[in-house]
Amino acid sequence: MITAGFREVGGEGVEREKKLMEVVRHYQMKMIGPNCMGVINTDPQYRMNASFSPTEPYVGNVAFVSQSGALGVAVLEMCKALRLGFSIFVSEGNKADLTDSDFLEYLEQHEPTRVITLYQESIEDTGRFRKIATRISRKKPIIALKAGRSESGAKAASSHTGALASSDLATDAFFKQCGILRVDSIEELFELSLGFSNQPIPRGNRLAVLTNAGGPAILATDAIEKYGLKMASLSDKTQNKLRTFLPEEAAVHNPVDMIASANEETYRNALETVLKDDRVDAVMVIIVRPPINTTPRMIAEGFRGIVQKPGQKPVFVVLMAQADESCGLEVFQELRLPVYAYPESAARSISAMLNYQQWKKKPAGKTAKVSLDKGAFRHIFAESAAEGREYLSSADVQQILKTYGFPLPFSQIVQSADEAIAIYRELKKPLVLKIESEEIVHKSDIGGVRISLKGEREIRNGFDEIMANALKVTTADRISGVLVQEMVSGGREVALGMKRDPNYGPMIMFGMGGIFIEVLKDVSFRIAPVTDRDAREMIESIRAFPVLQGVRGEAGVHLETIVDAIQRLSQLALDWPQILEMDLNPFMVSPEADNCKIVDAFFAGIFVSKKYRLPVVLINV
Repeated sequence: MITAGFREVGGEGVEREKKLMEVVRHYQMKMIGPNCMGVINTDPQYRMNASFSPTEPYVGNVAFVSQSGALGVAVLEMCKALRLGFSIFVSEGNKADLTDSDFLEYLEQHEPTRVITLYQESIEDTGRFRKIATRISRKKPIIALKAGRSESGAKAASSHTGALASSDLATDAFFKQCGILRVDSIEELFELSLGFSNQPIPRGNRLAVLTNAGGPAILATDAIEKYGLKMASLSDKTQNKLRTFLPEEAAVHNPVDMIASANEETYRNALETVLKDDRVDAVMVIIVRPPINTTPRMIAEGFRGIVQKPGQKPVFVVLMAQADESCGLEVFQELRLPVYAYPESAARSISAMLNYQQWKKKPAGKTAKVSLDKGAFRHIFAESAAEGREYLSSADVQQILKTYGFPLPFSQIVQSADEAIAIYRELKKPLVLKIESEEIVHKSDIGGVRISLKGEREIRNGFDEIMANALKVTTADRISGVLVQEMVSGGREVALGMKRDPNYGPMIMFGMGGIFIEVLKDVSFRIAPVTDRDAREMIESIRAFPVLQGVRGEAGVHLETIVDAIQRLSQLALDWPQILEMDLNPFMVSPEADNCKIVDAFFAGIFVSKKYRLPVVLINV
C-alpha cells in the first residue's frame, strides 16, 4: 500500500491505520506499508516492479530494505551509476504489518540474494529481530544504516552508566551482537555492498597494491594500515618477475608503482604475477587515467581470463577517472570487480569483509543462569512502592546482590562509633565508613565516606566527621546510620553498570571504575542477555584492557570473575524491569578470585505506588 496519510501524520492518521490493520487481519492478508514506495524483484523469472520508482535497477545479488521511500529512489539511482545490481528492493513505509524481521526471514531462503542491506529509522520487536538477524548473519552479511544517531537534548541520568549510555550506543551494541555490519553513510553502504556482492572474502589481511601513480599508492598504504590490514611483503621471485617487464624507474616493492607509462598489458602482467605470490591475500588495483597510451576500459578487458579463474584471490579496483564511455564500468561489472573512487573506500570494504569472516567463525556463546527464588524479593519492591520510599535499605540491596552471587565484602549498618569499633575488633581489618541516607546519593561528594580506617581513634574520628558532614545537607531523622565495610585494597578498579533503553532493553556496561569513569569514558556496552563471549569482548574492547592483563611484571586480574559478574548483572536486569539504572562501582579486581569484590553500588528504578499512583525513584547502596 503506497498511500500516505496514516500513522506518519499523527492524529486521525493513527486511527485510520488501526482501522486498516483490522481489515488486513480480518481477511488474513499480509501488507507492506502503508506510506511506502513499493517492491521490485529483478529475478528474470518474475521481473516484478510494483513500485513507482523512475529507475529500473540492474539485476544483482544485493537485497535492499528501506524504511524511507524517497531514500530508496535515491539509492536506486546512485546504484545505477555504480552498476551495483539488486535482487530485491523493498520500501517498508510505516511497517504496520510486515517489518524488518519478516523480510529478513524471507531473504534468508532467497537464493538470488547474497547480501542484505537495510536502512532503518526504527526497529520493531527487538527480541525477535535479534534472534532472526543473528541466525541469518552467519549465512549472509547484513549491512545496516541506522538513522537517528544524535540525541535531541540531554536526558537526566541518576548513575554513571546512565550518563555515559545513549540510544546510539545501544544500537552499536545490539548490531554487534547480531553480527550486523553498521555503516555511517549511504556511501559506505554502497562500498561494502560492492565488495561483498562481487568478490570472495580474502583468506587473510595481506594486501598488494598495483598503481600507475605514486600519490594514490601512499594514500592506499595509509588506508590499509588504518583499517587493520597489512601491506604484503612480496617474495623475491615476485619482485624479480616484475622487473622483467616494468621500466627501471618503477618500484617493485609493495606498493608496486608501474609509473604513468603503464598500459593494459603492464597491468595484466603485474596483476597475474602478484596474484601468484603466496604472501598476498588480495590485490588493490589503482588506475589513474593515463594521458594517452591506454584507457580504463582497455585495462579492464586485459583482466579477462585472470580474475575469473576458480578460487582466484579477490581483486578490488580503485578507478580515479571520470565516468564516461572509456572508463569501462560495465566491463568491470561483468568481471565482478568492485570499483571504488578512492583507496580508503576499498580498504574499508576489505576490512569489513574480514571482520565479518572473523565474526562468523566465533562460537555463539552461552548465557549463564543463576537459580534463585525471585519471589523472595517481590515484597521489597512492593513495600517500597506502597510506602512511597525513594530508596531501598542497604540491607535489602545487599540481600539482592548476595542472592545473585555477586562477590561482596563484609558490611553492616551501625548507629554509633562504638558499634563500628566492635566490628573492627572482630574483623581485625581496616574499615570503610559510608553515610546512609535516602537524601544523599553520591556520598563522597559531601564528605560522607572515609576509607582505610585503622585503630579505634581513627574509626571514632571518621564516624564523627561523616556524621557532621551529612548534617550539613540533611537532618538527623533522614540519616539511617553508617555503613561499615571491610576495606578492600589492591588490584584494579573496574565498573559494571546497566541502563534500560526503551527500545533495546537493558544495556550492560563495563569499564575502568572509580571516580574517573565519566572523565575517561573507557567503557563498552552490550544488550542483555549477555553471553560469556559477549562479556569477554566487552572486557577486551576497552583501551585499558592491557592493564587488566598485567603490565611490567604485574599479574593480571582474574578476568573470569568479571565475565561471571557481567552475566549475573545481565540476569538481574532482565529479572527486574522496575530497575532502570545500576552502577557497581568500584569493583575491585585482583589476580585471585577471592579478592575480587564489589565495594559500592547504586540502583535507580521506577515503581508505581498503589497508594500515591506516582513514579518513585528507588534503590541505593
